Amino acid sequence: MLLKEELSKLVQLQKIDSQLKKLKDDIEINKPAQIEHLKKDFEEIKSQFGISEAKLKESTLKKKDNELTLASKEASLLKTQSQLYQLKTNKEYQAKLNEIASIKSDISVAEEELLIKLEEIDDIKSKAEVEKIKLSEKEKTFREEEIKIQDQIKIIEAEIGKFKTNRDFIKENIDKKILANYENMLEIRHGLAVVPVVNYNCGACYLKLTHQKINEIKMYEHLVLCDSCVRIFYIPEDIDK
Repeated sequence: MLLKEELSKLVQLQKIDSQLKKLKDDIEINKPAQIEHLKKDFEEIKSQFGISEAKLKESTLKKKDNELTLASKEASLLKTQSQLYQLKTNKEYQAKLNEIASIKSDISVAEEELLIKLEEIDDIKSKAEVEKIKLSEKEKTFREEEIKIQDQIKIIEAEIGKFKTNRDFIKENIDKKILANYENMLEIRHGLAVVPVVNYNCGACYLKLTHQKINEIKMYEHLVLCDSCVRIFYIPEDIDK
């Protein structure tokens, strides 16, 4: 077994695993986050429309109460006015006139309250109509974008399948012990187990390497790990030859 060749296979495997991680993150994190963001926007508009509907219902019920109050006052006025002709003294007559004036004042207040409530209902209806149109447009956009993202996920899943097939092929030709070491490191180091040496620095944590460490790597007698992040080193110009 030539370690340099095995390391070259590990580099190929690492490139595939890095791609796989990006793709998996995309369908497990990024795409769901996009859908959630679209859904949140839609739900906010839906919530606003729901509030307007609730306000409209509440105002309509209060309007009915105002109408009943007004009708009751008007009926009371007619009844009181009809009693004027049954009175015998000026004192009784004046008292009844005062009662009628009070009822008319109440009617005026009730009419004003009803008018305010009608204007309020018109305002709520106008706002709700605008929100309803906006909600419909937002829902359409949300559903269309959701379908697009789901289609993108299917494409990514197909890509993942191809990468996994290539990965399995490369794995079959790697020394089992080295492969086990790599895959254990891959899990511990969050998807990055093999890194290049770049200008005498670790390609992951940027630790400065000594000439002795570089020479040790170039001998390819055993896997050389970073003293800081404990990842497997390789020299790009050696492997890419």
